[in-house]
Amino acid sequence: MPVILPTTKTILVFGGTTEGKQAVGWLANTAYAFWYSTKTQVELDLPPNGRYRWGAFTTATLVAFCRRHQVGCLVHAGHPFAEALHATVAEASQQLGLPVLRLERAYPPRQAHPLITYVADYEEAIACLRAADLAPALALSGVQTIERLRGYWQHHPMYFRVLPRASSVALATRAGLPAAWLLPAEPGREVAAETALIRRLGVRAVVAKESGESGFLSVKLAAAGAAGVPIFVVRRPATPATFRSVAGKDELLAYLEELKMKN
Repeated sequence: MPVILPTTKTILVFGGTTEGKQAVGWLANTAYAFWYSTKTQVELDLPPNGRYRWGAFTTATLVAFCRRHQVGCLVHAGHPFAEALHATVAEASQQLGLPVLRLERAYPPRQAHPLITYVADYEEAIACLRAADLAPALALSGVQTIERLRGYWQHHPMYFRVLPRASSVALATRAGLPAAWLLPAEPGREVAAETALIRRLGVRAVVAKESGESGFLSVKLAAAGAAGVPIFVVRRPATPATFRSVAGKDELLAYLEELKMKN
């Protein structure tokens, strides 16, 4: 078991992603005590120097949590489309004067291709689908985008692949999505399988979000190309300029060491 240095302040890691799990692994067996936070409850194994909490923060509750647990640094490894979390972390860190280290995932380069269109938001994706009269469509953008794409599927058939979890199916059901359009399944990791899905459903367009390699965006792009259908990719939102991007274990631990020496 590592020795937690008494002068080291606690680190708060926002996870629920592949990058969040990586951060836990990087911090394991170090001298840094940390909390791991997710919006919804998940099952995970933490090392002795880690503790877990779940539930959405407001700016006020995040500030209070950081003060109560003497948090000295925020490590933001949340989803790139977690815009509410971006804003909450930015506001709370400014109030507390805390640094925010952003663990950013890898993204494939944006491609100039006749079948690939990058759009600003889901409203623009809907407009593109309508303008080209593309139906049915397949959304590979996650269960949280069912409401965002309601303006399309209320009038045109649209399949949604969501994680095979009871909570995801329940969310889709509450939204009123027809059961026949719901596809509970794990994300496709192989181009051939994704291409086969597109062809089996007979869809004429795909909607995805710029979720990076962790979200298998390259696979989705390649599969749409192989199937010969257009894909509309919602661009990832910008993160606050106050966040400091770090890449990999060495850079993260080096910056934490720098912060520790300043204490």
